[in-house]
This record gives sequence, C-alpha cells and structure tokens, in this order.
Amino acid sequence: MSEESVVVVESVTKRYGETVAVDGVSLSVESGEAYALVGANGAGKSTLIRMIVGLGEPDAGSVAVCGEDMKRRATEAKRNFGYLPEELYFYQRLTGREYLRLVAGLKEADAETVAAEIEFFELSHVADKWVGGYSLGMRKKLGLASAFVGTPRLLVLDEPLNGLDVEMMRKLRLRVESEKESGRAFLISSHVMSFVERVADRVGVMSAGRVVAEGSPAALRDSARMTDAPFEDVFFHLAK
Repeated sequence: MSEESVVVVESVTKRYGETVAVDGVSLSVESGEAYALVGANGAGKSTLIRMIVGLGEPDAGSVAVCGEDMKRRATEAKRNFGYLPEELYFYQRLTGREYLRLVAGLKEADAETVAAEIEFFELSHVADKWVGGYSLGMRKKLGLASAFVGTPRLLVLDEPLNGLDVEMMRKLRLRVESEKESGRAFLISSHVMSFVERVADRVGVMSAGRVVAEGSPAALRDSARMTDAPFEDVFFHLAK
C-alpha cells in the first residue's frame, strides 16, 4: 500500500450470524490501476464491494477510499467514486437524461458530462424516455453512464458486462484502458475471465471469504503453471 492507494482495505471481516462472508481481507487499489475481484457466487465479493462503497460496515478492520475512512467520513469519500451495482434500481418515471442530471447534481458535475456519457453509451435514442421502459441492456448502459458522470477518481463496477452487446463490451474495455492512463482507478468484479485478463493490472481471487491469490494475470498464470490455458481454468485452479 502506498501514497497512491485509492482504496485501502485492512483486515476486514463481515459476519452474518454464524456465516463469515468476508474473513480478514486486506487489499489496495492504486491510482491508474484496474484491480479485478473474482470468485464464485458466495465467495464474498459483493459483500466486500458493498463495504468499500459504504453500503455496509465491517465487523472488524477498516476501509478507506481516497484517504477517507468509510466509517467516519463516508460522505466525503463517496464524492470521489462512481459505483455500478450488480442489481440496478432506478426511478421508473424519470427519463434517462433526468436521472443522469440528478446524479450529476449529487456529484457537482456539469451538464456537459451528462451529454458526453449519453453519447458514449449510445443512449441518445432513449435519453428522453422513462427508464421504466428500458431493456436490460439500456439499463446497464444507464448505470454505467451514471458511474462515469463527473470525474471520479475511482470507478467501482460490479458485473459491468451483463446485458451488454459485444460492441459495447469492447468500448467499455477501451474506455477503462484509456481512463487508467489519466490516473483513474478501477475496482471491477466480473465473471467474464477474458475481460478480466485483458483489462486488469492485478486480480484478487476470493474463495470462502478470503483472498486466496493475488497478482497480475501473467503472475497468476505462472503460479498455477497454466501459461496457455483459458484464464477461467487458471481461476478455477487457484480458487479450489
């Protein structure tokens, strides 16, 4: 962990009754880095992400985003990131444009960023229609647009590819690669291992609430001795 750390998670534990969902996890995400968190359903990824974005508190340990402790200064910390949850909930009787303007207002961003994200995520033809009539793909693109609105130092994207077509998946990958060059950090959870391998600088493999392996995709391949196998095979080997 360094002075460039945008996310610092230290010895975080979360229990639900007798179940330990997250078990003593420590990790960091650096400025200009894409960190991918991968694991099977129930591995603890979503619970950990919710604590990082302030939607839950750890029973032990600490989380800081952009130097702000998420327990004591969550409001200040949230000004620094955009968040795409896996499950999307919108005001059904707002148009897409109205929703993005609402998000921009909360982030103190100007209207130009709203127009730019509508165009990038190809929402112009539905921007002035109620969100309640959007398809799954349109809803996912609106969620991504709302995460990118403004100039957040950190983007937390939980399963960003669900509902996207191949063209938009590629656009998103290129966008992430471009944004990293300007110093923006990404924390991404995805089951699409080909995407993870291409976009992530480091990968944390979670199993039973713990990070059981961490490193660059190439380093994880080397540690698994699976240099030529599909990356999902590397994941399954490390998560056993």
